[in-house]
Amino acid sequence: MPLIIPATQGILAIKISRLTDFPLGYAQLEKLPDGEKYVRISTDVEGEDVILVNSFAHNPDEMLIETLFLIKTLRDYDARSITGVFPYFPYSRQDGRLIRGEAFSLKIVADLLRSAGIDRMIVVDFHLHRLKDLNSFFGFEVKNLTAMHKIADFVRKNFEMKDPIVVAPDEEAVRWAKIVAEDLDLDYIYLQKMRIDAENVIIDSAPPDVSGRDVLIVDDMISTGGTVVQAVKALKKVNCGKVYVACTHAILAKDALKKMLECGVEGLVATDTVLSPISHVSVADIISDCLLSLDW
Repeated sequence: MPLIIPATQGILAIKISRLTDFPLGYAQLEKLPDGEKYVRISTDVEGEDVILVNSFAHNPDEMLIETLFLIKTLRDYDARSITGVFPYFPYSRQDGRLIRGEAFSLKIVADLLRSAGIDRMIVVDFHLHRLKDLNSFFGFEVKNLTAMHKIADFVRKNFEMKDPIVVAPDEEAVRWAKIVAEDLDLDYIYLQKMRIDAENVIIDSAPPDVSGRDVLIVDDMISTGGTVVQAVKALKKVNCGKVYVACTHAILAKDALKKMLECGVEGLVATDTVLSPISHVSVADIISDCLLSLDW
């Protein structure tokens, strides 16, 4: 039976353990006074299939170093296999080089994980754009799950909307908006976005067919909230009704939640891939189902 090791941001590990009946192990994780990470695996992992659970939200660089130390230590102490459950994965937006001299951040992270000795990775709603084959890119098996069906179910039960329509705030978000729209038997559209920098975007206009209709904005992640705020402004200009927002990963950097509420968002929902005030949907069951389906 596989053994689950929770890392610093491994709250999901407890939920997964309860759903799968896989036992929990223990890792001692500390941040030393000089900022370095101390890692010690306190459970005997020799010959074990280990499931390492961590989220890379909020402190991605620190969590990456911690995870690399854990993977390498598990390998050093002869774990039979190492499966990483990393529901929110960092640097996924840097999936290529747009400007000469840029670091190919995601490729560097992939190389580090592979070199450390990981065998398999499970992620949720990975921010794919240019990447078509995650297995080839990372060099090990990657299972990319989606939380959009669960989000759609939450919306159905909790958001009361009048003549609703699903809106992707940009073309990249269409693949997630489409899933939610199909589950709710609704139409979907997408807006045209131009990004200025990491925190600022421009959305010039919205289609007129949202007039008088409540709107559900769907995306994979909300970081600064800039895209949502601009989308709401564009939709309000063409007299939409109430605006609701749903995403998988609620990073909510700085005052993102406050900005979205101030611009008129009626309700928001996200998952527990990143713990936040709007994390009303858990992905523990879809991850557990995936783990139970594997050939250990």
